Amino acid sequence: MAVPVTHEKRGLKSCYKKATLTQYWIPKEGDKDEDNDGHSLSLTGSKTKKLKTASGKTIAKVSKSTYEKFQMEGTGLLKNGKMVNLDSGKDKFMEVDRKKDPFGIGEDDDVALDPWVSVASNDLDRGTTLYIHELDGLKLPDGKTHNGCVRVDDEGWSFDGCQLDWFILEYGAYKTLDNKIPENVKVEKKDCKVQNYVTSQVRKWAVLGGGAKGKGSDDDDDDDDDDGKKKKKKSKKNKKKKDKKDD
Repeated sequence: MAVPVTHEKRGLKSCYKKATLTQYWIPKEGDKDEDNDGHSLSLTGSKTKKLKTASGKTIAKVSKSTYEKFQMEGTGLLKNGKMVNLDSGKDKFMEVDRKKDPFGIGEDDDVALDPWVSVASNDLDRGTTLYIHELDGLKLPDGKTHNGCVRVDDEGWSFDGCQLDWFILEYGAYKTLDNKIPENVKVEKKDCKVQNYVTSQVRKWAVLGGGAKGKGSDDDDDDDDDDGKKKKKKSKKNKKKKDKKDD
């Protein structure tokens, strides 16, 4: 008699039939954003705080709200295109190599994040591709349509297992997508094909030159679609290096 293949035997725990899906993004100097309680804030104001490296070098001066948001998320984008990441402790930053990691650093320094492709997980192997039914056919803010395929590129510090934290690049995308995707989703481990959702609109927001793309397999670079319940919470996604997160 044939033995049915369980969700666990296919590589995922049964809880992934109803996994929690949250979202995270890169706060950008000058943009609107929100705090952990969902209160709106603006990353503007007098530049009274210094973003300093571990060696004491000043990367930039920013407003208090910008500094605190960069601390909270562990990463941030300046108006001039520089991207910073928390380095050691909560008040030392490093500058991200945007040629290598145009949209930020994932779990390790050698893993680059891809907008609308990368997810953070604490119980799945890096590089695992997953199919999320509820994302298939979802219209993204840049006009493209998602195919449901995502990839584990990152890890989180504010959640446990059976949860995915989806990298959606910017706060504006969170506001657009918040009511369009449920808090719980069905996730399958699948050898699916991740797409490239980076358009000129995305590069402009990210202060990138014309050549930067995501690492998805779809190289279509136009701004058109290439495929013919309110969330109760969002994830706090800190991009510190894991071995330094408790400093």
